[in-house]
Amino acid sequence: MRKGTIVPALFLILLGVYLLLKELGIGIPGWDIIWPVFPLAGGLASLGNYVFGKRRDPDQVFFGVAATLVGLAFFFITLGPLAYEDLRTWWPIFVLIGSVAFLAQWIAARFRDWGALFMAFVAFVVGGAGLAITLQLLAPETRALLPKLWPVLLILGGLMVFLRGLFGRRSK
Repeated sequence: MRKGTIVPALFLILLGVYLLLKELGIGIPGWDIIWPVFPLAGGLASLGNYVFGKRRDPDQVFFGVAATLVGLAFFFITLGPLAYEDLRTWWPIFVLIGSVAFLAQWIAARFRDWGALFMAFVAFVVGGAGLAITLQLLAPETRALLPKLWPVLLILGGLMVFLRGLFGRRSK
C-alpha cells in the first residue's frame, strides 16, 4: 500500500462507520459534540508524520502539539465539564497552548531555535497573566499595573536578538 493512502482511507472508513451508525439510529454523539476530533486528529497526524516520516521538520511538532491540545481543550467544552460561556474566563489557555507548542518546537529543533523559545516565553507570560487576571488571582492594583508593562516585551525581544547574535550559529 502506498504511504500517502493510509490516512485518507482511515478517514473515509471512520466517517462511513459514523454516518452508518447515525442513519441506523444508534445513539452516538452529534457533530456538535465530536467536532474537536478534527483538530485532535490533525495534530496527532502531524506528530506521527514527524516521528515516523523521513523529513523531520520542527514546524510539524508545533502544529501537532497546538492542534492536539486545542482539540482536547474543546473536548472539555463539548463533553463537559466546561461550556462555551466559560471561554470568557478560560481563553488564556489557548495562549498557553501556543507556549507549549513553541516549547515543543524548540525541543524538536534540538534546542537551537531561539525564536521559538522566545515565543514560548512570551506566550507563557501573556497566557499566565491573562489567566491570573480572568481568574481574579491578582489584587486590583496589580491588575491595573499589568497593561502598563507591555514595553517589557520589547526589552525581552531586544535581549533575545542580542543573545541570538552572541550565541547563534555563524554563517560561513
